[in-house]
Amino acid sequence: MKIGVELRDEHHDPGETFADARALEAAGVDSLWASESAYSDHTLLLAAIAAVTSRVRIVWVKGSKTAAIESLDRLCRGRLALAEGDGDELKVTDADAEDERWVRIDFPKDRAAWRELRAKHEADGVAGLVLLNNPRLLDLVRNPDVEDDRADIRLAFG
Repeated sequence: MKIGVELRDEHHDPGETFADARALEAAGVDSLWASESAYSDHTLLLAAIAAVTSRVRIVWVKGSKTAAIESLDRLCRGRLALAEGDGDELKVTDADAEDERWVRIDFPKDRAAWRELRAKHEADGVAGLVLLNNPRLLDLVRNPDVEDDRADIRLAFG
């Protein structure tokens, strides 16, 4: 199951957004997304993210093929994908793959919910899930099936 992360203007410092992008790429996410509502000009945001990353796909949401998109694709070195669709269901197209079905989901409350969401959507033939960036996301991506065994805490309380 592929994981995409939608970047929003949560930080006032763009450096924080770029640091998140690099950390998410290192954690193994498939793609980084920016919707038209995320920034006034998300073309620049995606270009900057493409400059600080090297592997993740860069996804333009609800964009039409324009000169700006073609330039962005060159800056992304072929990693640009286009997403379209309303609501939670999205169709993603890139140069190397057939259309993929992606679904936006709310951030899971715990690891058990995360496993259930991934299994349910994988059984439904969904290629990937898009979540909003969250501080807990790195841990879920890096350790998706690790049980939270906090025996160390129980020992501390006797």
